[in-house]
Amino acid sequence: MPPRGNNERLDFTPILTHYLFLFTSIFSVIAWFIAFIAQIVATSRFGHHTVGTLWFAIWLQLFLILGVLYTLASDSIAMHRFQIVTFGSVAIVFAVSGVNESIFSSVGSLDAIAAGWLILAIVDILWVLYFTSEEDSLTLYLFNSLGTGGLTPPSRRRRTRTTSMHDPTGYGGGGGYSAAGVGPIGVPPPQSQSQKSANSVVGPTSPGSVPSAHVADTSGPQGVNSPLMSTPGNAGIGAGGGPPLPADTSVVGSDTTAYPYKAKALYAYTASPDDPNEISFSKGEVMDIIDKTGKWWQARKDDGSVGIAPSNYLQII
Repeated sequence: MPPRGNNERLDFTPILTHYLFLFTSIFSVIAWFIAFIAQIVATSRFGHHTVGTLWFAIWLQLFLILGVLYTLASDSIAMHRFQIVTFGSVAIVFAVSGVNESIFSSVGSLDAIAAGWLILAIVDILWVLYFTSEEDSLTLYLFNSLGTGGLTPPSRRRRTRTTSMHDPTGYGGGGGYSAAGVGPIGVPPPQSQSQKSANSVVGPTSPGSVPSAHVADTSGPQGVNSPLMSTPGNAGIGAGGGPPLPADTSVVGSDTTAYPYKAKALYAYTASPDDPNEISFSKGEVMDIIDKTGKWWQARKDDGSVGIAPSNYLQII
């Protein structure tokens, strides 16, 4: 699955609307130029031994700044957070070392090096704190009080293998997963696989077909193998069954079928590679909603692909 944002142009609006990233981005660029110019002056006056490994650190810091800006502009925090935290932690060590070697030297160029690296150290610490924060953490809450910028949260996808209630052969031997940390900040994350089972249709359906019935239990007197469920139309009636329902052919037909709802995507979403039932969509995309029962809705895109999508990413229009 390509990283989110690959098919979209870079959007710097999240940086401009999130005060944490707006100010840290500005300060980091200014501080980098201060440290870079000061290192050039110090090297010309006192030799290479004065700056030493800070030349490596200054280029490492530059790539870190560019990486953070790209990650925010492409809204791909979940994809790149590990790399940013790794290089950010290394950059903090070099920044603190640069401050320690140059501060209180009474030499203008060296004091400028210390000032630049001190600002960079503070910025790097804030970035590492943000990118390592989980969705329910106090740190992320405090950062998001400065604005969210419409960014997806930095939390990793956490998967726990469970017994799938969908097609047992469609998940590599019946294993499902529960996902968290892929929803937009301020919006609950998508339901886990077990919750999909209780609230969603069984697997993707072909365009124009009738959504499959909900499945809560496949055994016992109400199971799909019981006599009550053997007649088409009885599935989903619940306890007690009932008379057979007439076949519904209202939505069976060509791709021009009118669906009862349309929804607009509030945020971009990338389907999990472990769940073939999910579909990816971009922010602002309009889709037909086949079934909006539960937390995972069955949606149909303009290209005809059908699958389930988290309802908290969609808005009925």
